[in-house]
Amino acid sequence: MLLIGDSLLHHVRKPTTTPSESVETHIESIGGCTIDRLIALVQQEHFGSLFRNQKHLIIAIGTNTLAREKSQSAIVKFETLLRLILRKYSYLTTIAVCTVPDRTKTSVFFRTYGDNGGKSIRKRIRNYNRKLKKLRKNQNKSKRFSIIKLDFDLSVHVSSDGLHPNAMGIEHLSSALQNYADTLKIT
Repeated sequence: MLLIGDSLLHHVRKPTTTPSESVETHIESIGGCTIDRLIALVQQEHFGSLFRNQKHLIIAIGTNTLAREKSQSAIVKFETLLRLILRKYSYLTTIAVCTVPDRTKTSVFFRTYGDNGGKSIRKRIRNYNRKLKKLRKNQNKSKRFSIIKLDFDLSVHVSSDGLHPNAMGIEHLSSALQNYADTLKIT
């Protein structure tokens, strides 16, 4: 199993499968990762070595893309990423995509590009997640991806900067990923 995405994945526990020796889980956490960067990485041959011998893929997109652009443009880019992965790694048995967890409205974390301290990021997250569900619904059944819903309780799971998960948020993410792994049929 391969998990790729932004720094949300940095501290999560590796999901295990049953039987546990059947699947090796690899997490590729890319700080500051955007969908554009994932597309560029997936196109590189040496990055493809991460996919070798993998059957299951989980993609975690964070707020880096949504801080720079609107949800519609992010969904179009995600669809491009998905098509690329399906074309290059057609042997994958499952692909799952995490929703982007909500952030607090009063985020004090300013990014270099856009976001203006959280004033528009919550709306972009909600729109992106809604469009992600619609994209999944419209996918051909043979190429349909699963959605792993990452719901944060903003008073419990988010650090004081209003953007990043705290220790309880990381545990919540780890549990959601493990719950998904528990549903996989490992052969």
